Amino acid sequence: MNTTTTPVVTLTVPADVRYFRSVRLAVGGLATMVGFDIEAIDDLRIGVDEVCAALAEAGNGDDLRIEVLAAPGERLRVEGTVPPGDEQPDADRFAFSRQILSVVADSFGYETEAGQVCCWLERRLPGDA
Repeated sequence: MNTTTTPVVTLTVPADVRYFRSVRLAVGGLATMVGFDIEAIDDLRIGVDEVCAALAEAGNGDDLRIEVLAAPGERLRVEGTVPPGDEQPDADRFAFSRQILSVVADSFGYETEAGQVCCWLERRLPGDA
């Protein structure tokens, strides 16, 4: 993430669905600061659930590290990382997550690199190039 001009909010939560709500709430508040409307904020919350779920499933059980870049008037980017687990994630579930993210985010990705699983989404305000 580019942190030279926009602060990054970092959250660390257990890889447990019961804690994902705190990430959704934080992202919702930051999305308001960026300038998103209620519908877009709801979309972002859905996307955050998918990012957290993907990380929890693909990770080794360690805490999820979520970084949120909220550029007021421009965009919001959510990026999470966790060390990879021993087993391969369920391909069908990941296909479903990709479908959801393709609707709620302008761009998204998932990769395993340098000993970390990384999943991210980004949404720009309408009209932002």
